Amino acid sequence: MPIAVTCSCGKKLAIPDTLAGKAVQCPGCKQSLRVPAATGAKPKVAKAQVAKAAATKPTEMDNLFEEAGFAVRTGQFCPACSVQMAPGAILCVKCGYHVESGAVMQGHRGNFESEDSTEAILRRADEQMKRAREMDLKMQNTGMPAWMMALILFSLASVTGVAVVAVNVARRGKDSTVSFNASATLFLLIGVAFAAVAIGSGCTVIYRAFKHYPKPNMMRAIWKAGVVFLITLGGAITLFVLAAKSNSGTL
Repeated sequence: MPIAVTCSCGKKLAIPDTLAGKAVQCPGCKQSLRVPAATGAKPKVAKAQVAKAAATKPTEMDNLFEEAGFAVRTGQFCPACSVQMAPGAILCVKCGYHVESGAVMQGHRGNFESEDSTEAILRRADEQMKRAREMDLKMQNTGMPAWMMALILFSLASVTGVAVVAVNVARRGKDSTVSFNASATLFLLIGVAFAAVAIGSGCTVIYRAFKHYPKPNMMRAIWKAGVVFLITLGGAITLFVLAAKSNSGTL
């Protein structure tokens, strides 16, 4: 919008607002006169500053992100404890985190564990879960194998069943036509249980051998099942021989 200016010689001028605050020459009397600043317009610089201030003003959403720990940060920060580090530093002086290796120095581990930052809590939770898994594996390895527990329970059940049948046959007396060899029957039942475990362990050996062949750890994968196969197979053969001798009366 042009600025109206009246010269001392009486000539009225319309000066562009871009020359506000500057000195111009009157075309009539050639005198220099100062153009006053525009009253209704605001400088462009002021508008830019207002827009910048409005853009940098924190909003409610920014406050929510900051409370949740997602505030925008500039500079170098420690990935472990979120403490600001010096430019170019590779070791956090607070928690001992080494940026290049990704490890925490042992001398700072105690200070790091005492922090209540989100990274520290997640790190401690992860370590506790690992220790719990290791403890579960140790408990499983130190316990009795499932096949052995099943074999013991079946043997006890066989002894009980054979004893009940033997008592019933004995109550009938000598006139009873039923003949029952308790020892032979017991040897036969337990031998069948040993043979079943031997068959299962043998199948396991074959499966693991095909699965890990020709890897170097093949023997490590099959040796336990192989030992079980040999022991149970030998036990089954022995029990079957004892049952046969008991039936023939040579035992």
